Amino acid sequence: MTVRLSPQKVSKIMRCYFTGVHQPSIAKKVRVDQSTVSLYASRFKERVKEVGLLTAGKEFGVLEEVDALRSLSVELSEANLTAEDARQGLKIMRAFIRLGVDPEQHATLIKVCGKIADPGFVQATLKLTKIETEGNMTYEEVISRFETVTSELPPAENRLRGIQAKLKSLNSLIAQRNSELTNLEAQLVQLRKGAKAKEAKLEQEFDIKMKKLNVQYKEVEEVAALKAELAKKGLNLKTVLKLAKEF
Repeated sequence: MTVRLSPQKVSKIMRCYFTGVHQPSIAKKVRVDQSTVSLYASRFKERVKEVGLLTAGKEFGVLEEVDALRSLSVELSEANLTAEDARQGLKIMRAFIRLGVDPEQHATLIKVCGKIADPGFVQATLKLTKIETEGNMTYEEVISRFETVTSELPPAENRLRGIQAKLKSLNSLIAQRNSELTNLEAQLVQLRKGAKAKEAKLEQEFDIKMKKLNVQYKEVEEVAALKAELAKKGLNLKTVLKLAKEF
């Protein structure tokens, strides 16, 4: 004989059914036979074929659960995933959570798992182990040290950029001074050439004047000698000039 249940019990059976609870557990929880649970599950499926999923869900008091399942089905379809894919993904997610991995870190962990086959991953792991051993540090201490260094890197880069800017300014100033020095050296060369030419001209003028002085000196000597001769004869230059004029 079929047991007639209240709408509340039917709704409770179907909610448990939709959440994946096994039929024996549902029967124990609702206090009915397992066959009753199986019967209402079959009835729901038949009713879905007759009136559609939403109407059947409303009749059995599980409209919210049905609507949620429908939304999930749409999302799976849009993501090009099957129910089995979603089931496997859920298992992986639960496994991550059991390992203490937060949901926000799942994507990163998946990338790490994908890199395990990469030979570089093994080398990186060996290097990290070597750092831990040689530095007598745990993995957490190594990561902490790395994060500290990483946080100090931006200020250091800013200081480096400041030093590079100063160096660039100094190089520009040095280039300017070198250019000025080159111009001064060119001016000095011209001045040396001018001084050399002037020196040669002065030497030439000096030679000419010295020659004139030598001529005048000889004339003075001749006059002095003439005076001496005249003096010996009792004459002077004035008397001689007077006699020459009279003559």
